[in-house]
Amino acid sequence: MNTPPDNKISNPHDAMQILRDLDTGIMNHLAWLKKLHRALICNETPSEADLSADAHCQCKFGRWYYQGGNHPELRASPIFQVIGDLHKSMHDAARGLLQKQSAGRAITYDEYDAFMDQAISFKWKVRCLQFEIVKSICVVDHLTGAWNRQSMLAKLAEEMERMNRNGLSSCICMMDIDHFKQVNDGYGHPAGDQVLQAAVHFVSEQLRKYDSIFRYGGEEFLICMPNISLQAATLTLDRLRAKLEQLSIPLADGQSLSITASFGVAEMKTAISIQDTIHMADHALLCAKSKGRNQVCMWEIEE
Repeated sequence: MNTPPDNKISNPHDAMQILRDLDTGIMNHLAWLKKLHRALICNETPSEADLSADAHCQCKFGRWYYQGGNHPELRASPIFQVIGDLHKSMHDAARGLLQKQSAGRAITYDEYDAFMDQAISFKWKVRCLQFEIVKSICVVDHLTGAWNRQSMLAKLAEEMERMNRNGLSSCICMMDIDHFKQVNDGYGHPAGDQVLQAAVHFVSEQLRKYDSIFRYGGEEFLICMPNISLQAATLTLDRLRAKLEQLSIPLADGQSLSITASFGVAEMKTAISIQDTIHMADHALLCAKSKGRNQVCMWEIEE
């Protein structure tokens, strides 16, 4: 759960517009399908567009897909590309049916079924894309790209259940960007947003693929680290801290700046609630700050 969903749209307003466009696309698809069946069953004259080699570009969905639906994050989605392939194949199959019908030749069951399978698959994939976008809106912090607090609680509960099953240790870390208010005051809030985004991207790249980073609030983040001891987690985070200190973050105005962060880490235990473990990690973070920041402190419980 280190990386948020592939179909994440960073701007929720863009995501809502895309969902509306996809809904419109499905309605246009059903209207087109109805018109196509009238041509096949009632011998209604088919449109010239449906008989052209680029019919998939001329229909309403095609015009949106190839001209209007050009959001970079959407175009990078594998499922969006699959939808385009299915849409073209569906129109190619429809053209073949129309050409055969107009030539007075019988359409076989297999040919009709193949076309309908493509038409149904196309609609299903569009719905799948909508579901993925909705899911990304619900679980991702749209400023930083980290998972949000709601998804954090679900993930930690899942991790606690896994620990109950296999007995392996896991850790929670609270991370806070040092003196972040000075970044906002000195460089402006847009620069502050860039710093948050850069920090999350950098930390995500340094973590293991099964670690997760969540935006806890403001400039504070929670990191879930499965299958690791408290000592190993502390060493791992200290290496991350040192690398983060060396990171140069470019700003939109051509300037760049460096940041540091403080870390508090606590071990998850099945006998201790998730909320209490978060509090322990938070107390360890306060300890790191009180010692001068830019360091890792761990919370140890005497057995």
